Amino acid sequence: MTSILIKDVSLSFGSVDVLKSLNLDIADGEFLVLLGPSGCGKSTLLNCIAGLLDVTAGQIFIKGKNVTWAEPKDRGIGMVFQSYALYPQMTVRGNLSFGLKNARMPKDEIARRVARAAEILQIEPLLDRKPSQLSGGQRQRVAIGRALVRDVDVFLFDEPLSNLDAKLRSELRVEIKRLHQRLGNTMVYVTHDQIEALTLADRIAIMKGGVIQQLDTPHEIYNRPVNRYVAGFIGSPGMNFLEGAI
Repeated sequence: MTSILIKDVSLSFGSVDVLKSLNLDIADGEFLVLLGPSGCGKSTLLNCIAGLLDVTAGQIFIKGKNVTWAEPKDRGIGMVFQSYALYPQMTVRGNLSFGLKNARMPKDEIARRVARAAEILQIEPLLDRKPSQLSGGQRQRVAIGRALVRDVDVFLFDEPLSNLDAKLRSELRVEIKRLHQRLGNTMVYVTHDQIEALTLADRIAIMKGGVIQQLDTPHEIYNRPVNRYVAGFIGSPGMNFLEGAI
């Protein structure tokens, strides 16, 4: 079953085409990674799915519903940004519950969702602390928790580990993968880090210039790149290319 369907989506800023007639079918429960260098259009595509940018042409469907022009709050998504975006004056509990209170959700339901998110992310001892009292990894867990409490079908991650050191990135990669295995929700994850992509993804979409160059499993992309760009982008150290005649 399809969770997210992108049909002929294009986005232009003036004369600059950022996304070019892009098509993508993301299965229900899939962990898809959008991978590419800066400026390739991966975060732009994620923002279009989230409703933070309006497309120039094409359609976006989530769970079979056309959400092309729907407000972000009406798309049934939770989003985690590179920046933690936590309210410094609030406790962790306050940050997790803020959006639910604004939605006028019953107090007992808010408490249940906050407790569940804290248990899943192992931040129960931190609920009464403020962001200034947390480490970078703990703050990112809280940011993920803010998306988790919304109890949505689709989670969108925009380079959530970029601000962390290498050790924390490695630890949180494992936690995000475990979270996906536990919840079974559809997750779309943007990164320029091929290690993150290869370790987290069910499938990877490698992008360049607003176009998907290859969409496949990590194993297939690593072993059978479809063109020279993909072959040169994946792998560390990079693949060697030799000129010759056959």
